[in-house]
Amino acid sequence: VNIANQIKVSVGEFLPLVPLVQGLRNKGIRPRHLETLSTNIGQDVIIDNKFTLKKAMKMGLEGYADAIAKMGETAGKEYQIEVALNEMELAWSEIDLDLLPYKNTGTHVLKGYDELTAILDEQITMAQAMMFSPFKAAFEERITKWNDTLSLVSDVLEGWMEVQRSWLYLQPIFDSDDIMKQLPTEGKRFSTVDKNWRQTMVAALRKPHAVTFCANERLLKNFQEGVQFLDLVQKGLSEYLETKRDAFARFYFLGAWSFWC
Repeated sequence: VNIANQIKVSVGEFLPLVPLVQGLRNKGIRPRHLETLSTNIGQDVIIDNKFTLKKAMKMGLEGYADAIAKMGETAGKEYQIEVALNEMELAWSEIDLDLLPYKNTGTHVLKGYDELTAILDEQITMAQAMMFSPFKAAFEERITKWNDTLSLVSDVLEGWMEVQRSWLYLQPIFDSDDIMKQLPTEGKRFSTVDKNWRQTMVAALRKPHAVTFCANERLLKNFQEGVQFLDLVQKGLSEYLETKRDAFARFYFLGAWSFWC
């Protein structure tokens, strides 16, 4: 009974110190938190391997238990952001672009677009949520930079796929010398995009790391220009086919690709 009473008394004495211990031992605490605490209480607080509860009591920190508990809570929330940022960056560390040779064209195309955009959409949502967190201050620059990087990669991949879809459709058509002669303006535009496409694929094969390669403003501009050029090419091709269909009614049942095959 005496032992039980002693334990009860000890627990009762320790209970008010729990917020103090939890605050001081939070794994999110960084030097910046201790510097702020030291300024607020007027004495240096250094937590190292020699720091003990006895030392904390000797410093009179129990009198600042509320402030220390609040510091621990803030540090914990910031730590969650820090861990999330680290995990997002780590998730991309081994993600490369999946590039496969395309038929006998001598170049490549991108696969795995849906998987890449799924990761991007999830991380962009997380990064934007962090930007509204009241605990973002210590990582605001890093969060903004990562969010901008993800958004740029997303825009590049979207432009990449727009160009790829049009290029896949038009490449077998403009592979014909006959069509190049009949549509010289469209042929020249397609050749420009085709040249840029092949150069981009070669560069991507050399440095396939997805984020590193795609976080490129110049690459985005190239794809945007490629989309514009290929839209003009398809428009010119459609107008040309209309003239052929007017002369040969049965061509209304044929698409552009089948017409030239």
